[in-house]
Amino acid sequence: MDLENLLENFDKDEKSKDYSSTDVGDEKIVFITTCQYRERGSLYDFNDHEYAIVSTLLKQTNVPEGHYQFIPAIREPNVSEDDLETADYNTHRPFLYEDLAEVQPELIIPLGNVAMKTLLKKSGLFNKRGKEFEYEECPVVPTYSSDLVFLEPKLRKLFVQDINNAYDKFILNKNKFDGTGYVLCKTLDQVNEQMDLAEQHSALGVDIETTGLDFKKDEMSTIAFSYGESQAFTIPIHHRESPFDDIDKEAIKQRLASLMANKNIEKIFHNCQFDIKFLMTFGITNFNNIGDTKIMHSLLDENLPHGLMDLVKEYFPQELERF
Repeated sequence: MDLENLLENFDKDEKSKDYSSTDVGDEKIVFITTCQYRERGSLYDFNDHEYAIVSTLLKQTNVPEGHYQFIPAIREPNVSEDDLETADYNTHRPFLYEDLAEVQPELIIPLGNVAMKTLLKKSGLFNKRGKEFEYEECPVVPTYSSDLVFLEPKLRKLFVQDINNAYDKFILNKNKFDGTGYVLCKTLDQVNEQMDLAEQHSALGVDIETTGLDFKKDEMSTIAFSYGESQAFTIPIHHRESPFDDIDKEAIKQRLASLMANKNIEKIFHNCQFDIKFLMTFGITNFNNIGDTKIMHSLLDENLPHGLMDLVKEYFPQELERF
């Protein structure tokens, strides 16, 4: 995103036209901002730089224009978090609650720590962004502030993602994975049926569980695959409750070997070197078209942690509520 070009072509009249209105569509979505900004004799929801980035990012979300509005957490213009003390939050909180009572929103998205702290009396945005809270039976999903996404380009994708996740779930009522697409294979016929379905896709998520961490003496307990939006299956191989005998396991090995060698299907692991060592111990030696989310993430930003739970917290924080 070329921010300099955005600012160079920034139309201040367009800012007033797009963001001064409090009219909303059928879906009442409220973004809570830190405060308003007094510029050129008028009050705006964002300063010029923040408007340029927020207006661009909101157009990348699933939320239709005109179906949301902005409400400031703090009624004083041009303030920052450093300016505020506990008494200030207590002073401004009732006014925010009055505004929300008037709007009766169906979804609230606080932008930044000040907005979240004013509404929910909670701080620590980085540990709470994308997660689900509630205010007066209305879902609340905090995300980053406009000034932070302006200053930190790497957070812009997560800003859009948080808004899309909240909108899809609470406005469009798209169901999360509820387990109905999950199969625990208990027969060889089930294994073959699930493998046939999986091999119709160009990419599969793969994960194994093991009896220990040493591939020289421990074994692969289970292997699981996911594909599509909500389909997944697990094959218990050396699990203590595995229903498969040695003949079945040999057939499963041959089926897995064929899949791992298939150049037309990408197999996506997290920390694939660990999984592949155990697959090799199981007797599989030929691997083609392997992806690794740990490596992918390190290429995006080598300074961030790359553990699987770190990625879940970063990209799918709302899923943590299920565990």
